[in-house]
Amino acid sequence: MSDAPRDGALSPEATERWLDRLFRSEAPRLARYLRSAVNNQDEVHDLVQETFVKLVASPPPARPQTPQAYLLGVARHVLWRRRNRAPLWAKAVHVPIDEANDLAVAPEQEWMIDAADFMRRYETALAELPELTREVFRLSRQEDLTYSQISERLGITVRAVELQMLKAIRYLDHRVNSDD
Repeated sequence: MSDAPRDGALSPEATERWLDRLFRSEAPRLARYLRSAVNNQDEVHDLVQETFVKLVASPPPARPQTPQAYLLGVARHVLWRRRNRAPLWAKAVHVPIDEANDLAVAPEQEWMIDAADFMRRYETALAELPELTREVFRLSRQEDLTYSQISERLGITVRAVELQMLKAIRYLDHRVNSDD
């Protein structure tokens, strides 16, 4: 098969005829070689086809002078890739397609579940605060009052409001964001 097309020297029709002759003469030889490394006959045919696809996909200057040797090298590379990817395929989890729809959770649904869980932890932690601390926090965050306004309304100093807010924020942060 030394009449290999190179550098676009042959027309597309001539290249197609050359590939057809090459496939007919070399595919059985490649299949025998690949069968010695692979047990599954169907996979052997896939690997032979992949080898020829790589030959066709190579740019014209890379078309070999001796296509038989080149095909054998490509087949070795295809086998090498198959062996190195096999552990990844073995780890893949296969789910029957009729069960796949039941497993998926839409991102919005997951976000809403997380948000509801966060709010539940927040409400629980807020209820656990001492009454004065909870009221200072509520006036600041829910009614948007300044520390001065809170101190006047509750009859405590601005410094006491600051300390109660610090206490509330630290406690809420710990309870809402902890993993327990």
